[in-house]
Amino acid sequence: MSLGINSIDQSKPPSIEEIGRKIFGDSVKDILKWAIKREKPDKYNAIPKGKVANVFVVIEALSRLIIRHEQDTEDVTVVSTYTGDVVPAILNTKFQSGAVRRQMLAMLHGWFDRKGKDFIGELEKLGFKGNTYTCVVRPYMRQEREERVPEQVEGFCGQCPSCLIFGYAVQEAASYNVKSRVEGDIYVSPILAEKAVIRVTFNAVDDITKTTIMPGEGGARTGALYIYKMIEVGTSFVGKLAIRDMTFAEIMLTLLAIARTTRIGGRVTHFGEIKVHIPAILFSSYEIGSGYEIVNIMLGKSRGEVLRIEDVINNVAEYAEQFKKQGILILDRSLGDKLRGLTEEEVDTIILEAWKDALIYKQSLNMFVKPNK
Repeated sequence: MSLGINSIDQSKPPSIEEIGRKIFGDSVKDILKWAIKREKPDKYNAIPKGKVANVFVVIEALSRLIIRHEQDTEDVTVVSTYTGDVVPAILNTKFQSGAVRRQMLAMLHGWFDRKGKDFIGELEKLGFKGNTYTCVVRPYMRQEREERVPEQVEGFCGQCPSCLIFGYAVQEAASYNVKSRVEGDIYVSPILAEKAVIRVTFNAVDDITKTTIMPGEGGARTGALYIYKMIEVGTSFVGKLAIRDMTFAEIMLTLLAIARTTRIGGRVTHFGEIKVHIPAILFSSYEIGSGYEIVNIMLGKSRGEVLRIEDVINNVAEYAEQFKKQGILILDRSLGDKLRGLTEEEVDTIILEAWKDALIYKQSLNMFVKPNK
């Protein structure tokens, strides 16, 4: 039976296939066949199946960005390219762990607050414990065990899509860690650092007076200044994420979190607004492509001049097209906008299905690691 608009029962929540058709068109049938099926707990679900969705990403800076990493003393991270150029870059830890995972957690918390009580019974049948959801990205400080004070916020819960998709490290009492099924890339700009990075001077606020004016020598008033190196608005970054061995609902939830990520970097109260474009996805049997490789090709053409976002997206799509015989290739420059345009009801369906799939995966891992229990 056709799944056209007229055939959809408007009184029922949309199915995951109907939502997928809205994003991928008729290709959704092939993607559903390709995706992992996880209908019940089985230890074989824990074994890698070689299903890789290669998601090509373009990050567009809608405001100035402060992109720095722990190993760097500068406010902007740069890398060298094959062409000998130096360009700004974003490491995957900053995008995936620092931004996308938090976006997914925000979506999950919003759903649980609104819908959790209605579906807690279904989740409990699949192994969910408790009637609250408190999962957060929480950095623990190193301290002696006897000095550790019990806290209300416990960090990763180990039983939600975020934990089972992005992975988590267990505490002493548990027996295994869960590896992330999202593996990232370095996100490289096709624009030279000398053109994309600016130096901005700010007034330093005195902690006591809460002003920028401080007493100087001889009673004179003065003010302190500090400088940030920042990524200029309009700069783009190209990268790729490999999404491994996921059900269709898990893929959709991960794509939603990527597309709806809107802030990155330091001091996001004032800076860091971005827009994420997804020009291409290749559903394949292995990981293909690299943002670094794409940027090197682009630099050979543009020599690092400032590019329009449309030109960057077109170059990424052109690069991905060479792999069309390696799997199911989706080329659609509006994929990110389509994902951001899903209704709350459609997002609710995706989250519920992904949560059930994640709990089945958790039980499958338990069966694989502890076969006699």
